[in-house]
Amino acid sequence: MTSQPSRGLELSVERLNHNIAELALPAVAENLLVTVVYFSDTFLIGWLHNPSALAAVGLSGVFLNVAQAIFQAMAVSTTAMVAHLWGAKEERRAAQVAAQAASLSVMAALLISGSIWLLAPVLFGLMGAGAETARLGVLYIRLVLLTSWAGYPATVLNGVMRGSGDTRTPMYITGIMNVWNVIAAAALIFGPGPLPALGIAGAGMATASARLLSGCVALMVLTRGRSLLHVAPRQFLTWDGQIVRALLRLSLPNAAEAAARQAGSLLFMRIVSALGTVALAAHQIALSVESLSFMPGVGMAAAGTTLVGQSLGAGRSDLAEKSVRRVVSFAAAIMGLVGIIFALFGGPIASVFGATPDVVGAAGMAVRIGALEQIPLSAQMTLGGCLRGAGDMKSPLYSTLLGVVLFRVPVVYLFAIVFGWGLNGVWLGTALDWLGRALVLAWLYRRGAWRKAYI
Repeated sequence: MTSQPSRGLELSVERLNHNIAELALPAVAENLLVTVVYFSDTFLIGWLHNPSALAAVGLSGVFLNVAQAIFQAMAVSTTAMVAHLWGAKEERRAAQVAAQAASLSVMAALLISGSIWLLAPVLFGLMGAGAETARLGVLYIRLVLLTSWAGYPATVLNGVMRGSGDTRTPMYITGIMNVWNVIAAAALIFGPGPLPALGIAGAGMATASARLLSGCVALMVLTRGRSLLHVAPRQFLTWDGQIVRALLRLSLPNAAEAAARQAGSLLFMRIVSALGTVALAAHQIALSVESLSFMPGVGMAAAGTTLVGQSLGAGRSDLAEKSVRRVVSFAAAIMGLVGIIFALFGGPIASVFGATPDVVGAAGMAVRIGALEQIPLSAQMTLGGCLRGAGDMKSPLYSTLLGVVLFRVPVVYLFAIVFGWGLNGVWLGTALDWLGRALVLAWLYRRGAWRKAYI
């Protein structure tokens, strides 16, 4: 495979803003579209005026995100490896990394989705879900899991493309998935015309089909040379122990971070569940709204991962450091503005979900409180992405562990249950959690070990 410099990034200080925009904007659009897949399910289910159904989608999202976090860990490690090799102009080796990562992700998806399928009734019971919420949740999550063997690996395949500097193709793939999901969900949930109204089952079927489509299209793009990086089909059938060991070495800290983060989220959601169905439904709406605010941070983090990885691969540590400062500043400015919007218009934003008045009222207040966490969250997301691009997977792990142990669970429990602040206490505790994680990451970044962290 020959080098294609004209199709890649031109690494220089003068091109830094252009490169950030080139990488971040498609990544923002891609993650916005990913979010809208679940956002649309929540939005449409909300119009059924059934809090149990809305709560079921919310709890299902927690379990699906636990699995998704594992593949995001693999994707970040793959992105960092591909970016480093691409910056060093070792495109053939980068393609081998992509093939090994994709094969591992399919095997992991089959194992993990099968386990969640079998344990689904137990999981909903452990979360304290009511009988109807549990029944609907098991139905929804099992339908989504039917295509997880393709849906979860799509996350890794998109990470491969981003590592080479191609963030547009993952955006297009996710756009196709999103359009299909919205159309199919609206048709299957409400059953216009001759179609039957399937309710939450229709939402699960639509999401499952959209995930299958995403995985198949991503695979086709990489194997047919439609992205910067091309993977020959035969490469998926070979085993490279050195690459696999490097992937696992980089992925394990990410996986440990994901496990800690998701364990904290499960305990966190258990606290929310204890507040009742109304609070759980309101929390789900507020999370859906807040997830839209993540997009600038996610995009800047994706840009930072690629720029730092490619800069260090090319021997430009000075450019890597400038990239970190630039993406952190941009993300803070944009998400700070989003925080102002949340503070002023939290109630009207929550009302578009069409839920019952008590659910909308609680969700609106949660969105307003969520304004407090926007700037700390932007710093945590972008610094984490940049450090991972450098191959430093441990610093984000330490930050997450401290956040879960010191803030996410104990402070939320204290505020929500002990002090009796309910859902408002949940969101206040969460804001403190993000602030604490951001400060820890900033301190670890300033220590400078990330400059020599890579393989």
